[in-house]
Amino acid sequence: MFDLWQQLTFGKYLKFLTDFVGRNASMLGLILFSYVIVIFVGRYGGLKYIRNRFDEFVITKSRDYLKDNNNIESSELVDKIYEDWKKEIDNFPSYVFIQSKRDYWIEKPNLEAIEQRLFIDKDKASEILVKNGVIIGE
Repeated sequence: MFDLWQQLTFGKYLKFLTDFVGRNASMLGLILFSYVIVIFVGRYGGLKYIRNRFDEFVITKSRDYLKDNNNIESSELVDKIYEDWKKEIDNFPSYVFIQSKRDYWIEKPNLEAIEQRLFIDKDKASEILVKNGVIIGE
């Protein structure tokens, strides 16, 4: 009865697909599980790493710049820190990934993707500096 229903519903061409899925369900489940693990680790591991790295980077660079020149303006300080951050992105470890634009896969982080998807930009750098008392809020 089931074969007849399957034949009428899917036709003879799609019957091959349902038979294939039925015979290889465990292998297809393993492939799907592996895909989900890669996406999860790539997205959330990279997300946490990049945000923490940015926070530490901004604080460290601000101390370095203020040690050299204590009279630097806050906007100039943020600009210098962010220019250094652009160079720092290329030095990320090879295991750091972020979600792709359509969320189906992961990709290596670049400046444009970090700004658009993680909202890490000059405003975020200045927010970190204000939160840590390095500069006075504007």
